[in-house]
Amino acid sequence: MSITLDFNGKNLAKSKTLDLHYLPAKIDGDGEANVEQYFNNYTREATDYGSGVFTNALRGYPLMGQQLKVPEGFKGIVLQETEKPLSESSDRQLRLTGVFDEFTYWNYDKVPSNGDAYRQALLMSDVAQALAQPINEKDLEAEIARNKENTKASP
Repeated sequence: MSITLDFNGKNLAKSKTLDLHYLPAKIDGDGEANVEQYFNNYTREATDYGSGVFTNALRGYPLMGQQLKVPEGFKGIVLQETEKPLSESSDRQLRLTGVFDEFTYWNYDKVPSNGDAYRQALLMSDVAQALAQPINEKDLEAEIARNKENTKASP
C-alpha cells in the first residue's frame, strides 16, 4: 500500500483557513456539516472555570473546550481521501482541503488540561526539539558544575 499526498507549497499557501474542532467522538460520515449553525451558535464561555474555557454539548453530552494553537514552527493541515479504498492494502491518495493555526479542543464534561493524552502529544514536539539540539562541551561542563553546586546546597 502506498499513500500519495496531493499538495505542494503553493497550494498550501493559498489554502482556505479552517475553523477546526477536535471532538472526543467518532462520527461515521464524511459529508459537510453546518457547524456554524448547529454547533458554534451554542458555544458559550464557561466563566466558572476562568477565561478561555468553553461549553457546548454533542448529542446531549456536555463538552468543555479550549482554543489551542498549533506548536510553533508547525502548520496544521486537513487532508481528505479522494476515493474510498477497495481494500486495506489499496493505494490511497489524499488531497489538501484546508489549513489551520489554531483549533478548539473538546473534552466530555471536564476542563482540558496538560494531563490529556492529546495535549501531551502536542508537548512532545517541544521535547523532541530539545533532544535534537546539539550540546557543546562548554555548556555540558557548565550544567554538570551547576548540578554539583545544587547537590551540595540541598540537605
